[in-house]
Amino acid sequence: MKFIAYNVRDDEIPFIEKWGKDHQIEVAYTTTTLTPETIEEAKGYDGISGLQTIAYTKELFIAFRKLGIKYLALRNVGVDNLDLQAAADNGVKITNVPAYSPESIAEFAVTMALFLSRKVGYMQQQLRQKQEFHFSPDFMGRLISEQTVGIVGTGRIGQHAIRLFKGLGAKVIAYDKYPIKDTHGEFHYTTSFQDLVRQSDIISLHMPATPDNYHEFNHETFELMKNTALFINTARGSIVDTADLIFALQSGEIAGAGIDTIENESADLQDSRSTKQVTDADVIKLSMMPNVLITPHSAFHTTRSVMNMVNISMDHLKAMVEGKPVSDIVD
Repeated sequence: MKFIAYNVRDDEIPFIEKWGKDHQIEVAYTTTTLTPETIEEAKGYDGISGLQTIAYTKELFIAFRKLGIKYLALRNVGVDNLDLQAAADNGVKITNVPAYSPESIAEFAVTMALFLSRKVGYMQQQLRQKQEFHFSPDFMGRLISEQTVGIVGTGRIGQHAIRLFKGLGAKVIAYDKYPIKDTHGEFHYTTSFQDLVRQSDIISLHMPATPDNYHEFNHETFELMKNTALFINTARGSIVDTADLIFALQSGEIAGAGIDTIENESADLQDSRSTKQVTDADVIKLSMMPNVLITPHSAFHTTRSVMNMVNISMDHLKAMVEGKPVSDIVD
């Protein structure tokens, strides 16, 4: 039994090596992204561990079949970049890691909300552009406890975000197409998505990407929001129409945004060794705005998350090869 992990970052290597040693299983790793061309490196291996935002295509799963590889264990949650029908057609079983550390992402969403609420970006801009650093009434912020936070998506991550915002004294409301039955009195659901959008001072996204919510946050949605509202996306880039978000920020339809994930993320984004300059015009434009905090899909990135992502993914591969049941099968 031996496995190979693709698109491995430097911070994952110690955990991969430890898992292999602890289980006495050969685990190779490469920094390359998994594609129909690079999968040739996996020849002779029993399973692949993957982590990437670019697509797992039909051609890739055909290559799986040709190499006789039947197992793909993701080291992340999202499955919107998978051709699941092609995987099934070519006999490839897939697992993901639905809960590597919900706390990590929830904490990052709150961090972004605090950064934007206290207008830290405006202070940084003053220092960068004017080489000045002094008190300004333009930097006056708002307490989280003065605001209504709208959580869109009340799964594991959303529920942790609710607890953290509640701990800071916020009023929390939520919307989910599939609401949980018992909220323990921590929050209440709004009657509609539009109702949440209108009421919230801060909106934080915590749902998976699906065909139904593609560009759910668009010009019409931003128009519904308060012009003092802050928008946080640590979920998936496809949920937000980037051009409409930029317009909303520039025109004053909303007051600020925390963006950890954006549409059409490149493979370089997750390459820990990449030294390429950012060329995406939208990313550059957003990064220049003092009312925006943009980060490279790093909300998950804590020691706990990385360890769990590696260990759970490898555990899944081992179980599948041994014919044991796995709870996190993607179908």
